[in-house]
Amino acid sequence: MVEMRRKVIPLLLIGLVAASFPAILVKMADAGALAISFYRNFLASFFILPIAFVHFRKLGEYRAVFLEILIASFFLAFHFYSWNASLKMTTVASSLVIVATQPIWSALLGVIFLKERVTLYGFLAIFLALSGIVAIALLDFGKGRENALGDFLAFLAAIFASAYLVTGRSVRSKIPLSLWLFSLYFISSMILLGFCLILDEKLKGFTPKTYLMLFLMALIPSFVGHSLLNYAVRFISAYKVQLGLLLEPFVSTFFAFLIFLEKPPLIFYPAAFVSLCGVVLGITENYGRKDQP
Repeated sequence: MVEMRRKVIPLLLIGLVAASFPAILVKMADAGALAISFYRNFLASFFILPIAFVHFRKLGEYRAVFLEILIASFFLAFHFYSWNASLKMTTVASSLVIVATQPIWSALLGVIFLKERVTLYGFLAIFLALSGIVAIALLDFGKGRENALGDFLAFLAAIFASAYLVTGRSVRSKIPLSLWLFSLYFISSMILLGFCLILDEKLKGFTPKTYLMLFLMALIPSFVGHSLLNYAVRFISAYKVQLGLLLEPFVSTFFAFLIFLEKPPLIFYPAAFVSLCGVVLGITENYGRKDQP
């Protein structure tokens, strides 16, 4: 198992980079948070469908995990909606730093529900990674009360993301990954579609640029990014996988500079180094030691 975890790390890094694009894509999409969330999951389910199709003839064998699929789908749907809504209400930096608290909640949920152990090094990794992110985002806080709701939604998004990944880790040996992902993406998209219809959310008539952003969100962050993260979480504790997601603010800042010419403040560079140290410490801890669940 230890050797398998080492082999997973390159795939995890690819998934982390792919999962770091959505903030930029959401900002460039002229659509509501619910519509963005629906299309991202709905299109992602079709990307994964050809891979999952081979398991359809054995669907009856996986009825035992239907409740976990349904619960995780609700968590995923609420995560995407609350985070996309947050990006529409507050700044990218503020939203990302609050969502970056995911490892804390994943570690807590892993201890409670999966009986996983978080070592002193694990907590040190979390502290280092989060401290760098907080340093970057401090300059963006306190810009007005109107951002408060966006900040709260980002906090909810962190909780929901942690819950959905921990749920996925709990059934890792009970259902093939491709079938799990297809079910997750498709059911969550149907949940979001229901809310879109109830709240009369606009679902068509977007500009070609917005349609392109919706397609890219489904392809890169979801189909590639989230799929690889869900694969990695079958071998690595959820909070360690999510430590890697703290790379997103730095990747987003880099692309924001390239696309929007937003130059990062000087504090970005030392803070990035500290956070990267935490990420490396967290995802590589214990690989040279006796295997742990």
